[in-house]
Amino acid sequence: MINKRCSVGFTLIEVMLVMAILGLIASAVMFTLPGGDRGQDSPQNAAVSLRQQLNYAREYAMVRQQPLGLKFQEDGYRFLFWKDEQWREQNARGLRAQETEWPLRWQFTSRGLKILEQNESLSSGLFAEESDEDSIIPDILILPSGEMTLFEVHIEHLNDPDAERWLIAENSWQVSISAEAPE
Repeated sequence: MINKRCSVGFTLIEVMLVMAILGLIASAVMFTLPGGDRGQDSPQNAAVSLRQQLNYAREYAMVRQQPLGLKFQEDGYRFLFWKDEQWREQNARGLRAQETEWPLRWQFTSRGLKILEQNESLSSGLFAEESDEDSIIPDILILPSGEMTLFEVHIEHLNDPDAERWLIAENSWQVSISAEAPE
């Protein structure tokens, strides 16, 4: 008589093989997705991220027909939304505030906001003088037409001066990244 054993479940080798495959997949995903500490203190990565967010903000403003603003600090930037006749912070998907750690420092220089302020139709709304001391005025304005004010942003790495980058709005539609200071 032949004794047939009915086996139920997985062997130890099968379980270990599946765990090894899952480990390989997880490591491949970890190295291909952005984020984490890897390269976080790179001015190039920060400049590329800001340029992508500006392009998204331009599309957001055009689709919703709502002006957007961008306010810079030394350690990052935040997006502002024009609501109820004033600039407000709001967490919108893809337009959240960005803060960077110590080695990076952001320096903003406007190249064209004063020209927009002279427009009479905008001076009574977006640039109206507020009596409220807590009012926020954006450094970069993104209009519902998709146009944005001209600017330069210097992203400086305090430990590596050769890694600095400039984000430059050449015109209302084109934003470029440069390793050299603009003229």
